[in-house]
Amino acid sequence: MSILLSFRRLGARLRAASPRSIAAGAAVLIAAIFLLDVGSGPTISFGLFYTLAVVLVAWRLGPGATALAVLGASVARVADFYLTRHHDSPPMLVYDLLQSAAGYGLAALLAWQGRLLFERTARHARSFQRQARRERRRRRLESTIRRAVLADVPAIIALTNAGGEDGAFDQRVQDAVHQAALSNSFSQGIIEGAALRDVWHGGQTVVPIEFWVSEIDGQLAAYMMVLGLDGNKGPERELHALAVAPAQRGAGLGSVMVNFFCTRYQQRRLVVASKAGSQMMQMLQRRHFQQLSSDKGYDIMVRD
Repeated sequence: MSILLSFRRLGARLRAASPRSIAAGAAVLIAAIFLLDVGSGPTISFGLFYTLAVVLVAWRLGPGATALAVLGASVARVADFYLTRHHDSPPMLVYDLLQSAAGYGLAALLAWQGRLLFERTARHARSFQRQARRERRRRRLESTIRRAVLADVPAIIALTNAGGEDGAFDQRVQDAVHQAALSNSFSQGIIEGAALRDVWHGGQTVVPIEFWVSEIDGQLAAYMMVLGLDGNKGPERELHALAVAPAQRGAGLGSVMVNFFCTRYQQRRLVVASKAGSQMMQMLQRRHFQQLSSDKGYDIMVRD
């Protein structure tokens, strides 16, 4: 355990070291190995340990510094052989130098490839961790979605009012009289599962209505209203309204609510009215909604 901890500390120090420190350390290491090699005489060779300096430079520094490290290690190894073992002819010295350079160069190449593999693996690992965190957050948010009950109506009205302040809904929702009418309408819709609505081609009709809410820490964080389009005759369902509490915005709750709508009613034709260029429009386009028409400043988006 202590050995593993020592290696971790060494690795942390090497990662924190500056390029100049790495280059100086590699040069000192090559010099120290050369002196040890010469001092040990012809019976023991430490030439293999030059690879440590080469690999260190190849891992942390660029190709220029790596080439210098390979050259330095090769010269040191050949000089040791020349001084302590035998005096070769110039052609043999050149051959030994090239052979050493090829060996250390291969080690540098393997170290460089290992670094690339390590970096790719680290990127994939970070990406996987981010995806895992997003998935855990998505599942946690999905678990907060339930059908609305009568006790939720005041909080739904408050979220609608916040949407009016932000410009997401008609400004009339901020009027007390209009809010009272909405409260009665929403309560009736939750109880009866049906509501009277204006249809796009004119007139009114009774359509199915459903309210879904997200409750986080005992507080209503979001709601959506889902309506039919043509009584009980058609298979369409419209995401008529979606509001997220200001404190919960930016956490992906709106996206989770839209996903819930698409999944819950996936066997139906889905319809959403959205302003061009809005965040809702972007979410719909990512979920393969197509523009059908425009009405009163809104683009009618559908997915079959």
